[in-house]
Amino acid sequence: VYDAGLSEQGVYIAMERLQGRDLRHLLSDGWRPEPTQAARIAKRVADALAYAHSRGVIHCDIKPANIYMIGRTQPKVLDFGIARAPQQQGQPEVPVDIAAGASVPPPELGSPYYVAPEQLRGEALDLRCDVYGVGVVLYELLTGRRAFEGRSLEAIRAAVLEAEVPPAHVVNRRVDAALSGIAARAMARNPAQRYRSARHLARALRGWLEE
Repeated sequence: VYDAGLSEQGVYIAMERLQGRDLRHLLSDGWRPEPTQAARIAKRVADALAYAHSRGVIHCDIKPANIYMIGRTQPKVLDFGIARAPQQQGQPEVPVDIAAGASVPPPELGSPYYVAPEQLRGEALDLRCDVYGVGVVLYELLTGRRAFEGRSLEAIRAAVLEAEVPPAHVVNRRVDAALSGIAARAMARNPAQRYRSARHLARALRGWLEE
C-alpha cells in the first residue's frame, strides 16, 4: 500500500499494480517448476510471512490462489482477508481487518485443501498455521498434485486430519529427500513438529538452496 486517505470522492487506497498470474492458474495450466525453483518460491513466501509475523499478523489462508507470481520466481503474498493477530495468553484470538485496522466478526475458514488441522478444529492459532500453508503449497509445487483430495468438504476435512501423505520424493523422483523432508516437517499435523516460525522455515530452505 503506497498511500491511503480521504478525497472528495471518498476513501481511497493506492496500491502496487501487479502484472503476472497467481500460482493457482499457473499450476492449473500445467506449469511445473523444478525443485530448486519451487524451493526458492517457498523460501520467498516464508520470508514475506516472517515479515508479517514480525508485525503481529498471521495470514491464515496461504494457498496458490493467494500467491501472485511476477514472472516465475518472484511471489507476492496477497489477501489478508482472514488474517488474525496472534493470541495473547489469557486473551481471545482477534481477527484483523487489514484495510480498516479494526476487529471483524470471526471469518470463514480458508481453502480446505490448505488449511491447518488446528484451524479446521477451531483451535487457537499461532505462526505455525502459516508454516503449514507454505509446506502444503511447496508439496504441490514439488509433486504437481495436492497433498489432500476429496469430493466433498467432509472428505477433504477427513483427509487433512487423517490421510497419509506420501513423501514428495516418492511421488517425484527428481526431488531429493532433504527438500522432501523440509516440506514434510512444515506440513506436519502436530504444530509442535513443524518449524517454529516462517523465519525458521525460510532458513531451512535457504540452507538447502545453498547446499
